[in-house]
Amino acid sequence: MTDLERMKYDAWTRQLERMRAMQYAYNRKFFTLLLVSTAAILWALRDGSVLALSLVPIGVVTAGMTASFFLCNCDFARVHARALEGQINRLLGTRVLIASEMEAEYFYPHAARKLSGLVWGREWTLFNWFTLHFCLVWSAAAGWAVLRLWGMLPVAEALVLTLGFGVWAAGNVLVLHQWFGEAAGEKRMEQQLKEAFGNGSGRGTDVDSR
Repeated sequence: MTDLERMKYDAWTRQLERMRAMQYAYNRKFFTLLLVSTAAILWALRDGSVLALSLVPIGVVTAGMTASFFLCNCDFARVHARALEGQINRLLGTRVLIASEMEAEYFYPHAARKLSGLVWGREWTLFNWFTLHFCLVWSAAAGWAVLRLWGMLPVAEALVLTLGFGVWAAGNVLVLHQWFGEAAGEKRMEQQLKEAFGNGSGRGTDVDSR
């Protein structure tokens, strides 16, 4: 290995460590968000006031959007880490680093069509079912809060609030669909990495490239 190759290996390894640290950090943020949001929802439902119940559907959607933002950052780290692993493997002449391949098979493939954590077009993994589980739980909590508001408010006020919640939820889902729907952001990043590292570096040798 030449001095230049050693320098590249060192630089790519440091970048890979940084991307993996970023990925793990946002995973921790995600589970902290689940804990805090669940506690907040339970408190609001127990409080039972109009204000507390009104905050449940707003908070549920905001928590979902925040969780999706964390996933977006994890995807960024995964795509960059995959390209770095590919560069290091090519430099070493063998498949030493295969974490990206295992992630693509065990969680979800890179640059996959999805709505936040719900991946379309392939057999679901536990990651997908976990995402669906919390979508259903949060939706049920929001629905229960709205139903209780209908019993506490005049019909006109309850209808306005319900329509407002629906617009808020639909708008956020549309934003998530625009970003995650065709994985355009990840594909642009892959192209940037391909231009920086050379042909083949953006996609690597994942199982999802079949």
